[in-house]
Parts: sequence; structure tokens; C-alpha cells
Amino acid sequence: MAIKPHLYLLMSALFFSSPQTHADDLNIAVASNFSHALHSLAEDFESKTGHRLRISSASTGKLYTQINHGAPFDIFLAADEHRPERLIAGGKASTEFSLTYAMGKLVFISNIAGEKNCFDVLDSTALKRLAIANPQTAPYGLAAQQTLEKLQRWQSTKAKLVMGENIAQTLQFVATGNASAGFVAQSMLHQGSKINLACEWPVHADMHEAINQKMLVLESASKKPAARAFWQYMQSEDARTIIKNSGYDVP
Repeated sequence: MAIKPHLYLLMSALFFSSPQTHADDLNIAVASNFSHALHSLAEDFESKTGHRLRISSASTGKLYTQINHGAPFDIFLAADEHRPERLIAGGKASTEFSLTYAMGKLVFISNIAGEKNCFDVLDSTALKRLAIANPQTAPYGLAAQQTLEKLQRWQSTKAKLVMGENIAQTLQFVATGNASAGFVAQSMLHQGSKINLACEWPVHADMHEAINQKMLVLESASKKPAARAFWQYMQSEDARTIIKNSGYDVP
């Protein structure tokens, strides 16, 4: 029996006005730099839709490897665009449910002051340990290496390098004094915890490859209403505002 148009409209209204009725859980893999921002987004998204996010945070490279080995993630929020593109090429996701959700910024931070400016710390004899994230697995670590190479400081600082497994650990090295200085995501200085620094130097974007952070809905979750809802939510003005307030640029 056909449903009359006015009954169809009534049923649709009831469906969308009761998000809790169709609530689902989503497993989200997120690059360490974006973990804090994602928790803010999750609070807003969950209140709007009733869906719940289960968040796992690590370096982009580590999460990429886990996904390739069958980890049951629904959504991947990477800190670069290269690994998501490889997942698309490998059939684990499609371009239909992918988007660049943020553009990251690199910043140099130090516990010791330079003679004239923060940049001088890289040549200071007081610099004993310099923290960066592992360039092999963390896009911000690769950006740090590219910056040091462009500054012609890569070889001179190599012996001082302390590599974090991800950008969160890299920040911890500097915050605890285990490293004198380091390169971290600027967004991590927006997380509320006060870190006592002698100086900081925002790295200009032309010093390294652009840090375009890409999101994927993985193929196994592409038909999940909750996954599609989150993909749409990440394009909303509310989400964009939270991302910008977390220290990122948005497309």
C-alpha cells in the first residue's frame, strides 16, 4: 500500500527530530595533533545527533598501518593527505567520502632564549636536545625535517635529535625539559595547559610541504548513517569554527 504524501512528511519529521532513536557508535582513528580538537568536535556532534565517537589517537603512519592490517576503524583523520590517498588507491576508501578538514601549522618552541630571536636557538651551544616527531610516521615530523633542511641545519642538529613517536610525545619532551626545544603543531599550544616557554617561532608555510590534513570514511563504514552524518558534520560551520579555534586553518 502506497504511503500518502502527508503521512510520508510526518514520518520524516519524526525520524529527524529523534536522533537518539538511531544512535550508533563510530570508531575514529585520529592523528595525535588533532586529538584535542576532535574531543571538542565529538561533544558537539554527539549532542546534535546522538551518535557516539570512540577515539583512538596515534601518529598518522601508525594508524595507516593499523588500517591496512584490518583495524576496525570507521573514519580516519590523518595529519597528511598522502596516506589517505594511498588508502583510496588501495580500495579501502573512496574519494566520495574524503575531504581536507584542516591545514596544520608548525611552530618551533624553546625552553632557552636565543640571542636575538627564537630562531637563534638552533645555533646555540645551550641547545643539547632538539625534539621532533618521527618523520617516517608523523607528518609534522617530516615538516620539521624539511624546515631544518631548508635552513641548512639538518646535518648540524642530527646528533641532538630526540624523536617522539607522535607529535604529542614530542611536545611532552619539551614541556618536561627532556628536550631544550622542538618543532610541534601550533594547535597543541591551544589546548589549555600552560607550558612555560622562553620563546616560540611560528614556521613560515613555505619552509615545508603543506600540512593538509585529510579525512576518510573507510569503505567498510561507507553505508553507515552515522559515518555519513559525521562526514557532513565536518563540513558544517559549527565544525569549521571549532577547528579554527583549535589553531588550524580550514579550506
